[in-house]
Amino acid sequence: MLAGVFRTSQWVVLAAIVAACGAPTPARDALSGTYAIGGGDAALPQVQALVDAFVAKRPAVKFKIDTSLGSDGAVNLAADRTIDLGMVSRDLLPSESERVDHVVIGAAGTGLIVHASNAVNGLSGAQVQDIYAGRIKDWSVVGGPLLAIVPMVREKGSSARTALETYLFASKPAYGPGVIEIQGGEQMRQAVAAQRGGIGTIGVQSNDPEGAGIKLLTIDGVAATKQSLRDGTYKIRRPLYLVFARTSPAPAIAAFLDFVRGPDGQKVLDRF
Repeated sequence: MLAGVFRTSQWVVLAAIVAACGAPTPARDALSGTYAIGGGDAALPQVQALVDAFVAKRPAVKFKIDTSLGSDGAVNLAADRTIDLGMVSRDLLPSESERVDHVVIGAAGTGLIVHASNAVNGLSGAQVQDIYAGRIKDWSVVGGPLLAIVPMVREKGSSARTALETYLFASKPAYGPGVIEIQGGEQMRQAVAAQRGGIGTIGVQSNDPEGAGIKLLTIDGVAATKQSLRDGTYKIRRPLYLVFARTSPAPAIAAFLDFVRGPDGQKVLDRF
């Protein structure tokens, strides 16, 4: 009788221990953590889509994205591992390629926008060069209204500006005295929308730039569309890269880069 009671007590104690322990704790993801991506905003749509798709598979991995650094900052900070990945929207210099590796995630163009009311729908490269050099000063010269041209350009160091200068000028850029420098893509859209005679540069990945009151011009008869950027028929274009230090990346970053290069990542990029 006592033996039976003792055995029963053992089972009660064991059951209590199991209940106290509860369900097994899920194993911690070895890749868990928060990682930094930084650079300019030209590659943001692709990067955000890639991040969203990867995090859906590995929810313990988090990313913080900073678009205030620009391409130069992206290279420098990725090289010294201040950030884990950099977003770059221009070709890498040979000296930069020695410091960072890269993976291609797309292409972007530099487009020219004018006020929506402007009758001009396209310009040649030579006309654009003459406008920014100050040799053409009125829209009537290129088929538009009798209206002074107000040329605007992005700030120095902007990838959109660098791509334009590479296309227009064989050597050192030669801007006229009336060119206005605008800081930021959204600020450029607003400035051109507010100025009937304005013309400005923006980064584009399709022929439908965001922002009311503006329109995108064709250049040498070619519009900046998804297809023309991919096949290179639109010439004012630049690659979009993710860059990272040549030293071994963190395991989560290595896994993310494998995802980007693999079929799932390429399927995401095919949407752009």
